[in-house]
Amino acid sequence: MQIVYITNRVHVARETLVYVENLMPFISEAVFVCPSNQVKDFHFKSGIPVRVIDEKSVLGKDYGRFRNSTDHVFKNCLLRFSLSHVAEIHDEFIMSDDDNRPLVEIPFSFYKLSNKYFSYYFYNLKQWPMREKDFDLGQYKTFEILMQRGYSTLAYSAHMPQIINKQLLGEVARVFKDCLDKGMQLEEWNAYFNFGQSVYPELFHPPEPFKTLCWPPFPSDWDYDVRPNEFCFENFYPMLYEKGLIFSDLPTRFNGASHAEIANEKIRRRTALQNAFETGEMSFFGKIFFLCRDMAERFPNLKRQFNSMIPSPMQASILHFFMGSSSKKVKSRYPKTGTR
Repeated sequence: MQIVYITNRVHVARETLVYVENLMPFISEAVFVCPSNQVKDFHFKSGIPVRVIDEKSVLGKDYGRFRNSTDHVFKNCLLRFSLSHVAEIHDEFIMSDDDNRPLVEIPFSFYKLSNKYFSYYFYNLKQWPMREKDFDLGQYKTFEILMQRGYSTLAYSAHMPQIINKQLLGEVARVFKDCLDKGMQLEEWNAYFNFGQSVYPELFHPPEPFKTLCWPPFPSDWDYDVRPNEFCFENFYPMLYEKGLIFSDLPTRFNGASHAEIANEKIRRRTALQNAFETGEMSFFGKIFFLCRDMAERFPNLKRQFNSMIPSPMQASILHFFMGSSSKKVKSRYPKTGTR
């Protein structure tokens, strides 16, 4: 089975593919859909075959409005919907972001069992609390579109690979074509799975909670709407491996000999951080800081100013500073030389 990425990050994609090669044994080919000027770069050596497709050829006549748009939600939807008419893409495939890395071995039955597909969601779109980025606005707009058309309204952009039926994807693209023709912020994961679950329930198992570590990246980003019962994938954020942050002493590259131990340590640290934040294990000044941050949620313009003054890496450092000992790193036992 193919795993299909739309990406422009060669280094991140190359590292991720090694995880896939070792932990998703049913994957037989990786497909990278990338900008024209990066096609040669993505022809790298790998343990599984790599196919590279120019995004311009995928988009065809839609390439102009794709290139001219600055809305990432619109662009991602347009490009992923266009996969439905690409001959090189198989009838069923795994769709993934380039930073979705398996933590454990994933069997094919994780995605399809008894001739039905599994789908994984992380929120009810009606309850989505954020309002500051293109992604957030896309959640709101997609909710409105789905509601108007009578479809379910769960959020499936769970930052983990999911299985796609190519024929169904083509039908979804046709059904929502008018939205993209109007330049609407339609989120492709939500459109595909809510349409599929609503119109063809016989093809799907009931939706299941997502299984993604570091989604959200920081516990202060938003409260869980549904809580993972296990972690099977990591939403890889390079900033979390920067100096002073939660994974700074851990390697980013796959190492078969130590992977299980490192994966368990990541889960332990991020779970401890989540628990400490949720139980209020922080100083008085920490509580004041996050109270101000939460109040800013009610005023999107103020929140944008807040985030522009204190970017995410600094907010993460502040979070760690204010948390109790349960979120602190243990002394590293993992050599960094040659592993990053």
